[in-house]
Amino acid sequence: MLMYSKIALGNVKKSLRDFSIYFLTLAVGVALFYSFNSITQQSMVLNLSEDQRRIVQLLSNTISGVSVFLAVIMGFLVVYANQFLIRRRKKEFGMYQILGMTKRNVSKIMSIETLLVGFLALVVGLVAGIFISQFMMFATAHMFNTTLDSFKFVFSQTALIQTVIYFVVMFVVALIFNVTTVSRYKLIDLLNADKVTQTVKVRNLTVSVLLFLASLGIIAYSYILLQHNGLKQIDDEFAMATALVSVGTALFFFSISGFLLRFMQMQKGFYYKGLHSFILRQFNARVNTAWVSISLVCAMLFVAVCGLGTGFSLVDSMNASFSKLKTYDVSVAINPGSERSYTPGPADSYDYLSVVQKLDPEWNKTIKNAFQVDTYYAQDDPTTPSFTYSTLDAVTGKRFDDYFTGYSGQGDPAQSNVTLMRASQYNKLRVASGLEPVDFGTDGYMVWTLDTNLTKYWQDSLANNPELTIQGHKLHAVGGTLDIAQTQGGPSLMPAAGIVVVADQSFPSSTVLTNSYILGNYQIPGDATETQFQDQIKQYLGDGGVTGNDSDPYSLMLVVTASQYIQATAGLSGIVTYLALYIGLVLFIACAAILALQQLSEASDNARAYQVLAELGAEKGLASRALFVQIGVYFLFPLLMAAAHATCAMSIMVSVIKSIGNFDVASSIGGVVAVVAALYGGYFLVTYFAARSIIFRGAKRMQ
Repeated sequence: MLMYSKIALGNVKKSLRDFSIYFLTLAVGVALFYSFNSITQQSMVLNLSEDQRRIVQLLSNTISGVSVFLAVIMGFLVVYANQFLIRRRKKEFGMYQILGMTKRNVSKIMSIETLLVGFLALVVGLVAGIFISQFMMFATAHMFNTTLDSFKFVFSQTALIQTVIYFVVMFVVALIFNVTTVSRYKLIDLLNADKVTQTVKVRNLTVSVLLFLASLGIIAYSYILLQHNGLKQIDDEFAMATALVSVGTALFFFSISGFLLRFMQMQKGFYYKGLHSFILRQFNARVNTAWVSISLVCAMLFVAVCGLGTGFSLVDSMNASFSKLKTYDVSVAINPGSERSYTPGPADSYDYLSVVQKLDPEWNKTIKNAFQVDTYYAQDDPTTPSFTYSTLDAVTGKRFDDYFTGYSGQGDPAQSNVTLMRASQYNKLRVASGLEPVDFGTDGYMVWTLDTNLTKYWQDSLANNPELTIQGHKLHAVGGTLDIAQTQGGPSLMPAAGIVVVADQSFPSSTVLTNSYILGNYQIPGDATETQFQDQIKQYLGDGGVTGNDSDPYSLMLVVTASQYIQATAGLSGIVTYLALYIGLVLFIACAAILALQQLSEASDNARAYQVLAELGAEKGLASRALFVQIGVYFLFPLLMAAAHATCAMSIMVSVIKSIGNFDVASSIGGVVAVVAALYGGYFLVTYFAARSIIFRGAKRMQ
């Protein structure tokens, strides 16, 4: 056994470049598995609330479940990598058998090599994962909008055990695969492994062109369907678009090799320059045999790009939105009872503030500068709205339906009521936000909205300052017409769809009260007051909400503090962000590793072709550039297609996300580019140098 161990160790030292992709993939995979599964332990040193700790635990449980799925992908990758290593060393195994070794002995050497490389990758990956997890503490603190008082070393025994179990299982599967594979090979096949030649199959040009054009048409049509449908609902149209983009992608890679080769052959000045003909024929041969796997890689890259894009943008976007929610410490949202909600009447406000003060005797001791604002619908009777989006569209010439993407409800959104607010109450919000009040006069109006996907609708609709008529009152635009997220309403009052603010003197006489909001700030800002107020809520208002009765006509009162809202929202965004990054990074590694292994296998098969180039007088530098371009194009093609798919998908996701908050596109693009440059580019360079080593060993005459 000692002899076999020495041979295995010598083989690993001798073939470091051959093992480079395998080792790198295992080590990075281990690091990611450990660091993400240690989130619970990371959170222990952070100043998290009880609610945030529950969210972190939910996140940890979700990541543990996702890890099983990702472990299956990594397991497939380990087996795939071992397949390459066996193929690369067939002749070596044949020589072992000529020297008297049995297949069992050869299997022992391979098993020791697999365990040795796996053990080293596991150790290196765990060290890297422990190191990365220390930095992730700061990311978690930023994500959950909390602090880290001082640095504390974090080690998660649970994450360590989980990671070791996952990868030990992978190694065992790889061992079984290796032993089974070697036992099936005949000696003659092993000795002649380096004499395998690849025929370049050139498809009919007409067929290739037709299939190529068809693929572009199918992909374009699927984009149109997705853009039209958006995420309104997951229906047959959405399923058809998804199926078409998959078919189009497969046809693209099936036809591109033959189409590109024949097309370039017609460009004789380019085709016969340098080693271009050689590069194109090598690319054609590989894509001809691997178009299915390349299509799958493209699909995985698409998911990875979308995941990473969402993950990188969401945290910064949410934190930017949080800063705007600190205008008010306390927000009380009141939804009136059904009778009051649907019975039109005069636009008088029920004094809900006095109701709250009566329910909470400590209110005035804790809260200062509290005031109430109300929102309404203009409605003549319970069934006849007076001012809807279709009414507005008739005046402005714009269609609400054309801008309202992501709608998942029933009915026509254009028939929805437009929400109204009194100018006097809106100006209270402006003053509290540190802004100057707007002079509405007796018949003025303007629109207050968040920066969402509907902002464009309001900008286009109000471009010419149209005159509006509501229940006989003619209104003209004032104050710049449009207030885009300048005025702050707190976590409960966020005008995502937009609110039309109307001068008090011209406010509709027949309305429906939709919601009331009480906003205020603490007498003494700080955590102590927050805790005191939370105790008041539990004591006087239950767990944040109370139901109405006959004497007090409200049906639901929901009390939310800015701190509560920020913590809850940050926690949910944290779950999405970490999952998106975790899945995206693992898939990126898997895709890059698959492409790398395919190219290394190609290099092993084509070593003789490069040797022939050397014998014909090709310089080493020229051959190196040819190899560089060949591998670069192979890596680039599926990435570009995945980026095109992701651009279409992200444009839809942005419109949906912007309906609830801001979306940082720049951060998303920057983060994805950084990962592509670091991971994808890193794998490309490692592949190039490893392939170069494989090829030039057999082409020593190159100078």
